[in-house]
Amino acid sequence: MARKDIVEHEPSYLMHQMPYSETSQIVRIFSQNYGRVDLIAKGSKRPKSKFRSFLQPFLPLQLSWSGKSQLKTLREAEIHGQYLTRIQGKHLLSAYYLNELILSFLRMEDPYQNLFALYASALHGFSESNPIEPILRQFEILMLSEIGYAINFETEALSQKPIEADLDYVFIAEQGFVSKRNHNSSPFVVQGQVIQAINQGNFSDQETLVFAKKILRWSIEYHLDGKELKSKKVFKAIERQDGSK
Repeated sequence: MARKDIVEHEPSYLMHQMPYSETSQIVRIFSQNYGRVDLIAKGSKRPKSKFRSFLQPFLPLQLSWSGKSQLKTLREAEIHGQYLTRIQGKHLLSAYYLNELILSFLRMEDPYQNLFALYASALHGFSESNPIEPILRQFEILMLSEIGYAINFETEALSQKPIEADLDYVFIAEQGFVSKRNHNSSPFVVQGQVIQAINQGNFSDQETLVFAKKILRWSIEYHLDGKELKSKKVFKAIERQDGSK
C-alpha cells in the first residue's frame, strides 16, 4: 500500500514501545490497512499525556498519525470497540509471542488485513481462556503464508502428488513434506491423515496438535535463521518446570 502523509482513525494494536527521549516514546504498531508502522508518541511519558492510558498492548485502538518518513508522528489515540477481559498467565505469554512473530516477520507498511483480523480474533480467544495451541497454530500457518513462506500441506514436495492419508511423510523446513521412502533415516515421521487434518484446520485430535506444533516450530526457527524469540525462551522454561513436577 502506498504511504499516506496523514492517516486517521486506523484500527491498530500496540506491539512494542521504547524510550525516545525523556518525555516521548517510539511505539511500534500493527494496523489493519498499513501493517507495521513506527510512531513517535510525543510527551507520552508525561503523567498527564493524552496517550498514556491508551498505549498498552492488546487494547483495540484507533490511531491517527502523520509524516512522510518511516518514523511517523502519533496525533490521536482512542479505544476502538470493547475492552477485552484481561489476558493472563500462559494466554498472556502467548499473546506476546504473536507480537514477536509480527515484529520479526512482517515487512514495514505492508498491509496484512487477514492476519490483522486473525490477530484480533486470537486476542479475543486468549481473553476468554480458550485453548491456546489451536489459536497459535492457525496464526502461524496464516502468517507464514502471508509473508511468502507457506507450508504446502496438500502435495508431496518432490512428486507434487496429493498427500495421502495412509502414507507416511517427513517434514523438511526448506522443502515441505517428502515421502518417507525418500528419507528413511529421519526420526520425525508424520502420517498423511495428520497433515490433512492440519490443512483443514482441524485440531480436535491431540496427535494433530503435537505434530502441528513441531512442524510450525521447525519452519519458524528455520526462517528466523538462528534468532530466538524471547517468549519462546520463557515457554521452554515453563515446559521444563512443568515436566519436573
